[in-house]
Amino acid sequence: MVRVNIINPKNLTDQHLIAEYKEIIMLVGYVKNNPGTSLDKIPKHYLLGSGHILFFKNKLGYLKKRFDKIKKEMKKRGFKANMNINTSPFNEKLKRNWHASEEDKKIIKKRLIQRVKLKPKWYSYYRKKKPLKFYVEMIKNAE
Repeated sequence: MVRVNIINPKNLTDQHLIAEYKEIIMLVGYVKNNPGTSLDKIPKHYLLGSGHILFFKNKLGYLKKRFDKIKKEMKKRGFKANMNINTSPFNEKLKRNWHASEEDKKIIKKRLIQRVKLKPKWYSYYRKKKPLKFYVEMIKNAE
C-alpha cells in the first residue's frame, strides 16, 4: 500500500515520515511504469484505499514538493534521505500541483490516529518514544 499523508511532515511520527518517503518513490515509479492508465479514471477527490495511488497520478508537481519537505524533515530528525525525484521526463499533464482541503486532511488524520492507537509503543518522534496522547494531539492539530 502506498500512502501520501498530506499533513505537514513535522506532524508525522518518525515511522510515518520514513514510510511516506519510500512510498512516494514507489508512487512515482508506478506512474512511470503505467503510462497507459487513462487520466479520466483519476478520482476527483482525495481518498484512501482503492484509487489512492491513481489519485496522485497527475499530481507529480505536488508529490515532488511533498517529497522535498519530507526529506528536509527527515534530515532535521537525523535520518538519511539521499534519494531524489526527477519529474522532467513526465508529460506536463502529469505534473500538476494540488492543495489538500480541510476535509482531505480529516480523512488522513483519522487514519493516522487509528494506526498510532493500534501500536502506540512502536512509534517515535525525533527518535524518542512519546505517550499516545502526544501523537494523537500532534496529528489532530496538524496543518
